[in-house]
Amino acid sequence: MSTPASHSVVVGLDGSDASTAAALWGASVASKWGATLSLVHALPQDGPLYSPAAIMLESQFLSQLREDGEAIIGTAKRLLGPKFPGLEIETTISPGPAGTALLEAADWARLIVLGSTGAGAFRSVLVGSTALHVVNRAPCPVTVLRGEVTAPDQRPVVVGVDGSDLSGDAVAHAFEFASFFEAPLSAVHTWQGSPGAGGTGLLVDWDAVQQEEQALLSEGLAGEAERYPDVSVTRVAEQGAAADVILRHSADAQLIVVGSHGRGPLLGALMGSTSQNLLHHATCPVMICRNE
Repeated sequence: MSTPASHSVVVGLDGSDASTAAALWGASVASKWGATLSLVHALPQDGPLYSPAAIMLESQFLSQLREDGEAIIGTAKRLLGPKFPGLEIETTISPGPAGTALLEAADWARLIVLGSTGAGAFRSVLVGSTALHVVNRAPCPVTVLRGEVTAPDQRPVVVGVDGSDLSGDAVAHAFEFASFFEAPLSAVHTWQGSPGAGGTGLLVDWDAVQQEEQALLSEGLAGEAERYPDVSVTRVAEQGAAADVILRHSADAQLIVVGSHGRGPLLGALMGSTSQNLLHHATCPVMICRNE
């Protein structure tokens, strides 16, 4: 098992239960990696001001928001401190928008962790612009928590494999995570087409296709499998939509890992249907990886 660089794990914190779960999950990962945990709270953006009275009221309001942010950060630190006594925790309270605040804190980050919903500035993490903004621009993987989140453990890690460079990054991160938490890895590769499709589909040697796709899967895993011989790997090569197959094989998983783009069925892992399906329907955290 190799040790990742001691960069930070950045967590968006807004006082919601979802962001508290993200802080606990992120702290578990940071503690295991020997990394710093960076808690980031984003203040709401200022609006236009038109009079001295409005400016005074706005100043008082922003002062209260900062106090509230400091209280949220303090509560999180008091929760995490006893659970992770050796963990170094940094805190940041920044003006919004949330996506910008997270990215500014993530220049040297190993991972960004976000709750799936929130009551404050991070509320749009799934349905609005914040998640897309962060995932599109983050210099590191972004994990969005889904389902009933517990600390990382020895349940399986599921990774989507399509042979692209970005898929290779996802495979590397999945192997690393599985190795650190002594978890098995399930590698899922999919392709489109079916023996029952009719037309030219009847002329295709589907047994040969299956063998070729299994070979692509093995090639996509080869380097990391050698690097992490301690990780037990289950290989899954199936015809079907990437998100559907991944979800079917992640019922008992603790984490799903995919690349943000790909040349195969995972091409939509960021902007298209694959990531949207995973983020909305997965019952465990989803890690989206980009080139670093």
